[in-house]
Amino acid sequence: MENISLGQIAGIITFISVLIGGITGLIAYSRSFIAKILKPLDQKIDRLEERSMTSRNNIELELVKMFLVNFVNDIEQGTYKSPIQKKNAYELYDRYLSLGGNSYVHDRWEKLIQDGKI
Repeated sequence: MENISLGQIAGIITFISVLIGGITGLIAYSRSFIAKILKPLDQKIDRLEERSMTSRNNIELELVKMFLVNFVNDIEQGTYKSPIQKKNAYELYDRYLSLGGNSYVHDRWEKLIQDGKI
């Protein structure tokens, strides 16, 4: 230990610096390489999720529309609906609109409101 020179210390420091720099560079390259590999997979997953969400929304829209059509038909035929059934129908109608529904259901709903039936 007593015969360590300044040159040896400089050599050790240089070796450690190069080793740390090499490891850092390898990690950065690995991250870049993995990101390039995973990017197409991420894009495919995003497209699948988007399709799935669209399908789910379409199914939900159809189910809500079916309920509202039945509700509106019942009201038009004079079937009594309790206040809680009407409240539920209003909530579903709001959901129907938020899902993009705005067809004949909207027209019939608005007419029932104007007639004071709901």
